[in-house]
Amino acid sequence: MKRFIRDTIFCSLFIFGIMGLFASVTLFKVFDLFDPIGDMFSDFELTDIVFSQLQEDPIADERIVMVNIGNLPREGIARQIEIINRYEPAVIGLDVMLDAVKEWPEDSALTRVLSETPNIVIGEKLVGLNEETGEFAMTVKPEDHIVQEARLGYVNLITNAEVQEDLKMCREFTPSEIVQGETRYAFPVRLAYAYDSAKTEKFLARDNDIETVNYKGNIISFSSANYGMKYFALDVYDIFDQNFTADLFKDKIVIMCFMGEYIGDTETTEDFYFTPMNENYVGKAKNDMFGGVIHANIISQILDEDPIDQMSKSTEIVLAILFCLFNVFLFKIVYGAMPKWYDGITKIFQLFEVLVLASLMIYLLLIFNYKADFTLAMIVIALSGDSLEVYHGVVKNLFSKERRKEVFKINRRFWETQ
Repeated sequence: MKRFIRDTIFCSLFIFGIMGLFASVTLFKVFDLFDPIGDMFSDFELTDIVFSQLQEDPIADERIVMVNIGNLPREGIARQIEIINRYEPAVIGLDVMLDAVKEWPEDSALTRVLSETPNIVIGEKLVGLNEETGEFAMTVKPEDHIVQEARLGYVNLITNAEVQEDLKMCREFTPSEIVQGETRYAFPVRLAYAYDSAKTEKFLARDNDIETVNYKGNIISFSSANYGMKYFALDVYDIFDQNFTADLFKDKIVIMCFMGEYIGDTETTEDFYFTPMNENYVGKAKNDMFGGVIHANIISQILDEDPIDQMSKSTEIVLAILFCLFNVFLFKIVYGAMPKWYDGITKIFQLFEVLVLASLMIYLLLIFNYKADFTLAMIVIALSGDSLEVYHGVVKNLFSKERRKEVFKINRRFWETQ
C-alpha cells in the first residue's frame, strides 16, 4: 500500500511537471506557428455563456441615462451640460478626456458651465503603472482651470489591448488605484457614490483589488450583442432638440460619453469594447459595448448590491491538486485490476468529470454570482489518464536497471507472436 500511495504522489508530481514544461514552452513561444489558433480562443471564457445566452432579458435601469457626445467640440459639450442641468440630475459623469490644450475662446464656455455644475464627475486616465509596486506614476486630466472643484474618476478599464484598434475584451475593473501614494477612485465608483454613498461604501468594503463586471445589458441591440436595451440613451442632437420628457433627467445619473458618431455606429473602434455579452464566443469580429455603457453596468451592480465573488487562485490550485491525486489513485486501481478496460473506463470518467465541472462553473455564476475557475483542475483531469501510462511505461522503467537493458534488446522475431 505504501508503494501504491508513493506512486500516486510521484505520478501527480509528474503530471504537474508536464504542465509546467508546457507552460514554459508556450511562454517562450515555441509554437508560434499555432498563434492564430491560440489567439482565437484566448479571449474566450466558459462563463461568457452566462452573460451572452443564459441571463434573463434585462430590466431597464431608470436611474441611469446615457447621452452621446459624438464628435462634438467643447462648446457643444458645454451646451449639452447646460441643457441637462436645467432638469436637475443627481450627478453628471463626463467620460471624455479634456487634457488637450485649447485656445481660451474654445474652453471658455465649457469652463463656465463646469463652474456652474457642482454635481459633476470628470474622467481622468492613469498612466505609468509600476508592475512591482502596483502604483501609477501620474494621471492625465484636464487643466486646473477646467476642472476647478469637480471630482475626478479614472476611466481605465482592464483589457489586454495596447492601442484602440486591438481587441479590447473587458471583464474586470479596479474600484481604486494608487497614484503617487494617493488613492484614486474609478469613474463609475465616483458616480455611484454621488448617487448612494452607503451602497458604494459597502461595495468598497469588499476591499477587492479587482472586481468582475456583472454585465446586464446594453443601450441598443448591436448585431454582436445578444441582449438589448438596459439603459435609455439619447443621441447628440436629441439633447439640442430636447427630444425627451421633462422628468427623464430628474434625480438621475447622467453619463455623457462617446457612443459613436451616432448611436448605432459600429464602425468606430474608439472606446468600443468586446464584453462577455458578445454572442460570438470565439474569434470575435465586432465590438459590442462602449466604455461609457460598461461604466453604467458597473454602477448598476454597485447600486443593486449585486457583485460577483471570484474563486481565489490558491483555491483553484488546491482543487487541482486534489483532483489530480484522486484521479491518479482511482486510475491506478483500474490500471492494475482491469488493464484491458483501462483506456475506455478512464476516458469516459475524464469526460464525465470535465462536463460536470464545466456545468458547475456556469451554474455557480448564473445562480449564486460566484465565478469559479476549474480550468486547472480540468487540465489535470485531461492529462491524468495518459500520463499515468507514461509514468508506468517510461518513467518507472528508467529507474529500473533491468528495464533499461530491455531498451537495447530488440526482439527481431516479434512479428511471429503478433
